[in-house]
Amino acid sequence: MKKTKVLQVIGGGEIGGAEQHLLALMRLMNREGFTPELLCLCRGPFADLVRKEGITTHEIIMRHKLDLGTIAPIRALIRDNNIDVIHTHGVRANLVARIAGNREQVPIVTTAHSMLRYDYSFSGEAIMARFLTRLTNSHTQQFIAISGAVRQDLISMGVPSERIKVIYNGLDVARLEPEKKQEEVRNSLGIGPSRRVIAVVGRLHLVKGHIYLLRAATMIIRHHPDAVFLLVGEGPERNNIEKAIKELNLENHVIMTGFYPRISELYPIMEMLCLPSLMEGMGLVLLEAMYCGVPVVATEVGGIPEVIRDGDSGLLVTPGDSQALATAITWLLDTPALQRQLITNGQQQALEFTMENMVRRTEAVYAKIVKSKA
Repeated sequence: MKKTKVLQVIGGGEIGGAEQHLLALMRLMNREGFTPELLCLCRGPFADLVRKEGITTHEIIMRHKLDLGTIAPIRALIRDNNIDVIHTHGVRANLVARIAGNREQVPIVTTAHSMLRYDYSFSGEAIMARFLTRLTNSHTQQFIAISGAVRQDLISMGVPSERIKVIYNGLDVARLEPEKKQEEVRNSLGIGPSRRVIAVVGRLHLVKGHIYLLRAATMIIRHHPDAVFLLVGEGPERNNIEKAIKELNLENHVIMTGFYPRISELYPIMEMLCLPSLMEGMGLVLLEAMYCGVPVVATEVGGIPEVIRDGDSGLLVTPGDSQALATAITWLLDTPALQRQLITNGQQQALEFTMENMVRRTEAVYAKIVKSKA
C-alpha cells in the first residue's frame, strides 16, 4: 500500500503550543501508512528540533508576512517530493501553502490552533490576519479546530460547519517524564526549598495575561511571602513584563526562565499552575499540569471550560480580574484538601485527552481527503 506523504507547513519562528502539538503529531504518526515532512517559513529553532527527530525538514523563508514569492518554490517542493496532503498551521502557512497546494491540486487540511483576533497586540494586525486567512479558506478541504470555541470562531469567519472537525490536542505523555530531581531544578533556578512555586507557562504575549497575574502577586505575597512566580516562556512582551515586575516591586518574587526546553522538569516543583489568558484555544499546558498532579487555576475563556470543570478538576476565574486570580490562588494555597481534590480529579480528566486519539483522528482526516480525491 502506498504511504501518504503529508507536508506540515508552519512559521516555526518560535516553539509555542502549535509547534509542540505539531512535533508530537509527526513523531507519533503511523509510519506504515503516513510519511510526515515539515516546511518552516521563518527562521527559528523549530526546524532544527524536528530534524533531530529524524523527520525530513525543509525551509523556505518568507521575507515578510505577505511574501508571495515563496509560492513558486513551495509548488516545486510539493512536486519534487510527491506530496499527497498539505497540512497548514498559522496565518503565513495558510496564505502561501494553501495557494501553492491548490495550484498543484493537492488536498489541504488546516488546523486552527487559536482565535486569530486575540493573537495580535494591535487590532489592525488581527483584522489583517483574519482577512488573509479568509482569503484562502476556500482552498482547504477540511478544517480541524482544537476546541469547540475555536470551531465557532471558524464559523464566524465563514467556514461551513460541515467542513470543520473538532479534534482536541492530546497529551504527549512520553515527554512529561522529568529527567532531573526537584532539588537540582530548584537550585538551577535559584528557588529555595521552602518557597511555593506558582507557575505560568506560555509565550510572553498580551493575550496570555501575565500582567494580571503580576498584579495578583502583589496581593498574594501579603499572605504568602514565601510565594515565587515562575514565568516560563519567551516572546514580544518580555520588556514590558520586566518593567512591570520592577514597578510592582516583585523582583524577589518573580523568575523568568525564557524558553525552557524541558518543561516536564518544572511540573514537580510547582505548587500550582496558573493560566491567566484573555483567550485560549484549548490550553494544553493545563492538561499537562493536571496529568503531572499539579492543581490549576485558569481563566474561563475559549476552550478552557471544555477541559476543566470549575471547582472539580481546577479553578476558573473571570479573565482580566487580578483580584479574582489572587483570591483563587490564595484559597488554593490555604486549603490542602482542595489541592488534593483538584489533583485527583484533574489527573482523571487529563487522561481523557490522549495523544493516541488525537493522532489517529487526524490520520483519518488525511485518509478521507486522499480517498475523496482519488
